[in-house]
Amino acid sequence: MLFQPTDIELIREVLQDSNARAFEMLMKRYTSQVYGAALRLMKDEENAQEVTQMAFIQAYRHLDSWRGENFGAWVTIIANHIALRLLEKEKRKQTEPLDENTDPPNEEYDEQRELQLQALEQAITQLPEAERQIIQWHYYEGVTLQTIAQRLGQTENNIKVRIFRIREKLKMKIENEYTNDR
Repeated sequence: MLFQPTDIELIREVLQDSNARAFEMLMKRYTSQVYGAALRLMKDEENAQEVTQMAFIQAYRHLDSWRGENFGAWVTIIANHIALRLLEKEKRKQTEPLDENTDPPNEEYDEQRELQLQALEQAITQLPEAERQIIQWHYYEGVTLQTIAQRLGQTENNIKVRIFRIREKLKMKIENEYTNDR
């Protein structure tokens, strides 16, 4: 049996030795998972491939912020956020007619929005696995509360309460980090 290094070992190699082969192994390990999540949201193979590629690029760039949680879940959450941003951008293109007199969007606003989304992504990756899974199902995969309740053997009201509490936890975490960064 061949030795398979853990995600942590591979990430250490990437961070300490700039070992591209180690990151390549991580990509091979999780590409199908990330692609599957992207495809569920994008509903288009080409766009899902693009999202997958963008997610791994962003994960590589921010690898030093990875905190030892499940790497596959972390990069999948990154892909989900990229996909949602692309879908939101596409929706705006379809619904907002271009007015020649309209000023282009303020770049500072986009930068602030990006920072907020990154803070949310980071906070989600720090949730316990069970809570992260509920968020994944509900917000990124569009699974109904009833289905989540069935999967977890709980009532729909219980899931509503759990989602509310998870959202409050995320909100507090982001607010605390924001005030600590000032």
